[in-house]
Amino acid sequence: MKKNIIVFIVLSLSFILADGQKIGYVDKQVLYEQNEDARLAYADFEKEGKRLQVEFEGKAMTLDSLMREYQKFELMWTDDMKSGKRQEIQDLQIELETFQTKYFSQPNGEIYIYLQQRLAPVDALIQSAIEKVAAEKGYDYILDVSQGIVVYKLDAYDLTQLVLSEVKRISINKEDEE
Repeated sequence: MKKNIIVFIVLSLSFILADGQKIGYVDKQVLYEQNEDARLAYADFEKEGKRLQVEFEGKAMTLDSLMREYQKFELMWTDDMKSGKRQEIQDLQIELETFQTKYFSQPNGEIYIYLQQRLAPVDALIQSAIEKVAAEKGYDYILDVSQGIVVYKLDAYDLTQLVLSEVKRISINKEDEE
């Protein structure tokens, strides 16, 4: 399947290039690393992720403690006591699974949605800069190599630094307007 996709991409690009269309690329990861707002968004993301991880681990330790308590006293408890403790353990297991899914599942976990929301203005700024560089330099297509799809590239078509300069210029202009 992957082989078919790669063949399709290569053939598509060869047809596009045959028409004399201009293709460039950027590395969005570099653009994010060079943008202060993106760095702050990632720092907040990591901070929130650590906070949620501590909360999850606390619940997991409580579950472990309950399970050990159950094993320790199982022979001494009545059937009703055992049943109540098993239900408590099962409820906590469900709570842990729900917590993990709610916050950490990709791409719909709340922590990842939070990051997307924080990066939305940066993404809009980068997209605007990409479009401006593409229009000024006459590029028909600009690919993002940080996604790992491009299997070969020439540095001559790397527009990352041009886009980075444009992002900085747009940011400075926005600050001047405010």
